[in-house]
Amino acid sequence: MEYWKRVLGRESDPDGRPVKPLREPAVEIEEPISLAECKKALRDLKQTASGPDGVSWSSVKSLGPGWLQYLFNSILACGYPTKSFKNSRTVLIPKTEKPSDPGEFRPLAIASVFGRVFHRILASRLGVWAPLGASQRAFQVNPAKCSTLAIIWDGKNKRWLHDAKGQFKFRGSTLPALGVEESYKYLGLQYGSKGKLKTGLELLKGMLRELKEAPLKPQQRVFLLRTNILPKIMYYLVNGRVHQYTLRECDKCVRRFLREVLHLPHDTLRCLPFMRDGGLDIDCFESLVPMYKWQKLVSLEEVPDNLVRDLSQLPAIRKRFQLKGAQTSFNNRAEYRMFWKNKLLDNLDGFGLGEAADVPQVHSWVTDGSSLLTGEMYIKCLKIRWNVWPTAARASRGRRQAPLCDAGCRQIEGLGHILQQCNRTWDKRGARHDRIVEFVGSQVERRGFNVIKEKSFATPRGHRRPDLIIYNKDRVWIADVTICADRGAGPMALARDNKIKYYTDEDLATEVAKVAGPGAQSVVGLVWNWRGCCEKKTDEWLKKMGVPIESRRLASVRVLEGSVWCAEVFRKRTGINFAQVGGRNRSE
Repeated sequence: MEYWKRVLGRESDPDGRPVKPLREPAVEIEEPISLAECKKALRDLKQTASGPDGVSWSSVKSLGPGWLQYLFNSILACGYPTKSFKNSRTVLIPKTEKPSDPGEFRPLAIASVFGRVFHRILASRLGVWAPLGASQRAFQVNPAKCSTLAIIWDGKNKRWLHDAKGQFKFRGSTLPALGVEESYKYLGLQYGSKGKLKTGLELLKGMLRELKEAPLKPQQRVFLLRTNILPKIMYYLVNGRVHQYTLRECDKCVRRFLREVLHLPHDTLRCLPFMRDGGLDIDCFESLVPMYKWQKLVSLEEVPDNLVRDLSQLPAIRKRFQLKGAQTSFNNRAEYRMFWKNKLLDNLDGFGLGEAADVPQVHSWVTDGSSLLTGEMYIKCLKIRWNVWPTAARASRGRRQAPLCDAGCRQIEGLGHILQQCNRTWDKRGARHDRIVEFVGSQVERRGFNVIKEKSFATPRGHRRPDLIIYNKDRVWIADVTICADRGAGPMALARDNKIKYYTDEDLATEVAKVAGPGAQSVVGLVWNWRGCCEKKTDEWLKKMGVPIESRRLASVRVLEGSVWCAEVFRKRTGINFAQVGGRNRSE
């Protein structure tokens, strides 16, 4: 604290230079802020940390441009900013890997998000009247923080030599020279006398090793891999010189790490880590690094500085931004995602995840590192979701014929059969269904609706009872829950339509009116598949009823937990229901 009080509390050096006006005062800068300026400022506002007032960037964006226009014009009319705009919180960022004194930290002041948006608008106005040059920078050389690196040419022996003697002086101080083994950091990359010291592959292997040894849950490891390690390696690969072989090896290291951490079989789909909604949303270096390098080269061609544009046209520079042997080339991120989505849906294991993209907000539990599940259950749910649970059908891939279910069902023993049809798991499938019905009923009841459950309602003769009757003083919903097969049996919308058709009955409507009142009635089919994917109209209806996204996400997790229990029961039980297979013995 004493160090920073001395640094930050020091008076600024006086500037005695005379001020010469360059033009007449621009009163247009103080004109009222328009709605278009507020819209542009919100559109350009990226995710950023909140200031001392605790208001996040998402809260500011949700207010809308009209509210901000009213606030900012009030400040302009008063001619004095609010106190919150002048307050900021300061965080200290280390300049070195292991800082030893306060001077090795860089203070960064974070002001209110409101103030930053307001200042952004004023800065854009000032830029019209006082534009900055493209090469202007504000810096001051500090000899204590500088060093030199000198490489000389030995023409007689035809080799490069490293000069370890300090040859430069600044303000009477000799700048120290880096040794042969020493390095410096430039734009996040470590350089020395031999060029860039670490390759992206070496850095990735070290970080994955540390992450694997850390005492974390598997979902936490996946979260840190996505949000911390991979973005850092991506920056390292895009801004440094790299080969296609390195990118391919980096992808192999990531897949190997995920297989070990999540205990996945070796024949797990190669495209699953790179999928957004169906998989883990892991970046594929082999696909994205060439695209990012090319986009960076294109951006250099559009800068206003003529020197930079001319340099970007040199063959040697363009060669550094292009990778030979790149298997795929994409123009944008959307093409990249569509490529991996098609590879996923073309395979049996990923075919059932085709509708996951319709409700991506429900599947964020896979990648956000949340504590909804224990580490063991998280791994089991992923195996069910990706159809990599050990079954006889999966073990027999590549053979002539898959074995039939040993419970006497006369069906191939695949995961879809175990979770939807097998007579060995019928009771657990019913418990899975009842658990979701109970969950939906309790969530809707918390939002102020009246709920009548199946057991307390009498239906007309020969008609099955719906799971839930939900009503208020104006409206009645007849709701029924279905956990259906994946896309191999048709889209989930088909199961929803069948439910609606089944419960659209005049006799049933009459009985419902007796207990729920004469409100307008509608039938709702709530559908999930055994992979935990939620049907789009189901999610929309739950959202309309006031169920928050956290609860809708939890419903999908509950479905997967029920599927895990069904699969475990099938593996533990050995009995055969002979009544269901017509009394035939196993040999027949």
